[in-house]
Amino acid sequence: MRDSLLELQEVRTYFYVRKGLFKTLAVKAVDGVSLSINRGETVAIVGESGSGKSTLGRTALKLVEPTSGKIIFEGKDITNLSSEDLKWFRRKAQMIFQDPYTSLNPFMTIKQIIEEPLVVHGFDAREREERVIKALEDVRLLPPETFLSKYPHMLSGGQRQRVGIARCLVLEPVFIVADEPVSMIDASSRVEILLLMRSLQGKYGIGMMYITHDIATTKYFSDKIAVMYAGKLLEIGPSQRILKEPLHPYTVALIDAVPDPDPHNRFRLRRVVTGEPPSPLNPPSGCRFHPRCPYSDGMKCVKEEPEMIEVDMNRKVACHYIEKIAGK
Repeated sequence: MRDSLLELQEVRTYFYVRKGLFKTLAVKAVDGVSLSINRGETVAIVGESGSGKSTLGRTALKLVEPTSGKIIFEGKDITNLSSEDLKWFRRKAQMIFQDPYTSLNPFMTIKQIIEEPLVVHGFDAREREERVIKALEDVRLLPPETFLSKYPHMLSGGQRQRVGIARCLVLEPVFIVADEPVSMIDASSRVEILLLMRSLQGKYGIGMMYITHDIATTKYFSDKIAVMYAGKLLEIGPSQRILKEPLHPYTVALIDAVPDPDPHNRFRLRRVVTGEPPSPLNPPSGCRFHPRCPYSDGMKCVKEEPEMIEVDMNRKVACHYIEKIAGK
C-alpha cells in the first residue's frame, strides 16, 4: 500500500455573513468532509459550481482556515499550526490555479515568476537558476533560455499554464492541489496539459487533489473520484468503478451529462436532474440532494442525513437507497 500523505478528518469550513444588525448566518462551504490522499495518488474532486470543491482544496493547503476538523499531513496534525510553523509545509504543498491569465504577475518575467518561491525560501542565486531551468524543461517549454526574459502576455494560454505548473514544481513538492487547471485553456491544449501533469506526477511521486467540474477528464487523470454536492461528500471510490457503475443518483446525473460522441447514441434517453443546487446559506435538511433526487421518498430523505457507508473495499456512498439505484 502507498503511504498516506494527506488526511482530512470531518473538516468543516464555514464563512459567516451578517444579516441585519444582530443576525449572523453561516455559509457552509465544506461541511464534514473526510478523505485521504496517498503518495503518488490522484483524487479527483468533482461536482457542480458552488459545491465546495475549491474551498476544500484551499482548506487542505491551509490557505483557508477550517472551522473544525483535522488536517493531517505526513502524519502530523497541521490544523492549528502558525504561519511560521507551516513554512516546511509550504515547501511540500503547492497549488496550480485555474486561471493562467490572472495567476501570473504581468509585470514580472517568466524567470522572476518561477524563482519567486525559491527567493522566499532562501535559496541562493545559483541553485535558483538551476531549478528554474529544470522546471521549464519539465513542463516542456524548450529551449528554456528563450522563455526566461519573456512576460506572460507574450505566451499562449497553454504556455502560461505550463509556467504556472513550473512555478508549482520548482520547490519539488510532494502534494499539489490542481484547481480546474485546464478549464480556462482551449480544447486542443487540455489533454496535452493533463498528460503532462500525469507524467510529472509519476516521475516525482506527487500526491494530487484534482478539482474539476468535468467528470469526463477523471477517466484519464485520477485514481479515485470524490463527488461533492453542497459541501458534502456523496460518493468516493476508484475512478474506473465509479464511472462504470455509479451508485449515488447525483453521480449518475454527472456521468449522464457528459456528451456522447457516438452519433448512434444521440437518441438515448439521459437522466437529467432538474432544479438548481441549494444555497450554502440554507442547505436542505436530511440528504442535501433530496429536492432534486428522482429516488427521494419525501420522508426519510428529508428527515435523515445519510451516513457515508462502505459498500465494498475502498468504495463509500452516502445514500438511503443504494440497492434501488444499483438495480439490486
